[in-house]
Amino acid sequence: MSLLGGQARQLRLALLQAPDHSLGRVVAMLDGLQDRSVIDQVLDSVRPRLRRLAPARPLRLSRLLFLPLDTVIDPPSGWRPGSQRIPRSAIAPIADLVSATLPRLAEEIAAAALGHSHEDHAVVAALGARLWPAAGVLAHTQMPRGWVAAGLPASAAAPVLGLCTAIWRHAVPLWQARAAALAGTTDALALARAALAPLVAEGAGPLAAGLTLLLRASLTPGQVATLAASLSAQIHPLAERELTSMLAENAAAVAAATTAGEMAKAAALLARRLADLDVSDNAAVREARRRQAATLRRDTSQSCHAHFAGALVERLLMPAATAAAGPPAEDAVVTMLESAARDLRRLEAVGRRLGQESTFDSTLRDAVAQLRRLAATPGGLERIDIARLIEILAGPEAALATLEPAKPEPAKLEPAIAQR
Repeated sequence: MSLLGGQARQLRLALLQAPDHSLGRVVAMLDGLQDRSVIDQVLDSVRPRLRRLAPARPLRLSRLLFLPLDTVIDPPSGWRPGSQRIPRSAIAPIADLVSATLPRLAEEIAAAALGHSHEDHAVVAALGARLWPAAGVLAHTQMPRGWVAAGLPASAAAPVLGLCTAIWRHAVPLWQARAAALAGTTDALALARAALAPLVAEGAGPLAAGLTLLLRASLTPGQVATLAASLSAQIHPLAERELTSMLAENAAAVAAATTAGEMAKAAALLARRLADLDVSDNAAVREARRRQAATLRRDTSQSCHAHFAGALVERLLMPAATAAAGPPAEDAVVTMLESAARDLRRLEAVGRRLGQESTFDSTLRDAVAQLRRLAATPGGLERIDIARLIEILAGPEAALATLEPAKPEPAKLEPAIAQR
């Protein structure tokens, strides 16, 4: 099935208007279409959201082929010849060339990938180990069919194919190092060194592509950037620029989050990555990284607190007050309130790691006080239900204080009696 111009426009509008929870389903429908050039144009309008939400995508041969190169793929409008990057419009012609050159392997890979997504990590690793090295021996002097028709200059075919084949030759250890970086295993840095060292001989472009892949997966990107600089002095400026850019994107993802849970997850990743930035022998680099880290911590903690304060009212305090004022709350209502409290607690915890501790303290005290007032006059919510919400937000001691019976105030004596 292909798309006409009007259909493409309607789909682009539908994607732009789709809420986060349904975007993945619309993308999955598009992934079933055959005309990749039009599909990619439609998806370009929502790629920032796709990167943030990361919905599962079908594991087609072209996607598997370019997974190790994902971080150096540009939209056609932003790509420039000689940039040591890959235009998205080159993916289909190059994938067709690989399929035509390796027909039997391509057929076997396509069949084995059916029903899987790019998130099936074991399948990706196993099929990639077969596909990437085989694709890495392609002669990069040949012109992929459909290259010029895709709007690409003929002179760019060899450099782009050269970059692809260089990465594919080393993709298996790169992918292993990426998996270790994502997991934060103790051997992650050693695997990164083993994967990047052979790329030095491939030239600046492949080394930069491999470095970018590992940087964007790593929980300790400062160490990876320092490692890359130790392997090649040429790569040092690019490594620092890429590190700076990635951390800024991480901070932007925190600010763009639409739920407390999503923001907590994004902020926790940023906090973890900021923790190792001082790892460098270069004093100027350490100082530049510290300045950026201080700025990102300040701005991100402010975003976290602003979202925390708003969500606390909208998702917890107001629904709790409504439930308390009504008939006995059903279990589903209590479960919903507890889930909201857990999301808020996670956001508060990571927000404190980044800064704004006193501001979080003040907001949390006010929230606990409001919940205690609800507990003082039980209604639709039981006293124990409200205490449980307070325990999730502020700990067991605050919850126990809520359950203690109110102490009676001393009786006031009549003036005449008091004078006796």
